[in-house]
Amino acid sequence: MEGSIFLFCAWFIWIVTTFFLQKDNPKRTKYSIYVLIAIVLSPFKWEWHEISSSVLLLSILIISFYSTGRLRWKTTIYIIIASFFTMLTYATYELMAIIDPIWVFIPGPWLKVSILFVLVILLHKNIVCQILILLIGSSTGEILLSSILRNYQMEYYIGSLSFFDYLMPGVVGFLSLFYIRMTLVKWEQHVFMLEKERQKNI
Repeated sequence: MEGSIFLFCAWFIWIVTTFFLQKDNPKRTKYSIYVLIAIVLSPFKWEWHEISSSVLLLSILIISFYSTGRLRWKTTIYIIIASFFTMLTYATYELMAIIDPIWVFIPGPWLKVSILFVLVILLHKNIVCQILILLIGSSTGEILLSSILRNYQMEYYIGSLSFFDYLMPGVVGFLSLFYIRMTLVKWEQHVFMLEKERQKNI
């Protein structure tokens, strides 16, 4: 069912931000509210001159551009350039899937999210920048795809639930990879301290 992966990932993120993040984290409440707003806005759409778009996708674009604009100007420019390449990759993948669907050998959104996941990791190492690149690149890629299909008289709903079924696993993947790295770093520091204590006792 469309939207099931999105809802599962959204509730998973909400549970993590609400119950597992440290209570003194100033961004804890903000993240939880963002996820709840995303769940509420997901069914609504906005129509203008026969163009249908998800309200959630437009909200993601506005928040992502706002967050990007608050970064250093060099980082902002790099994110915009990286998002442009992500947009082209997204639109190319979707067009190839329409023209020649036989090469999409992995069902569902998993092949698409895997390709963009690897691409964004290669483009940037910071978790915040990675998520911004994924959100901006995918959302603008969805808009670009819609404009291309409209030239061929094909109606396309921008930001359907199937789009978010792909997007949310990518966000969860970046968050999971970040926390795995943080856990490994803390474990390495712990092992180092134990080794240092052992050498002192010898």
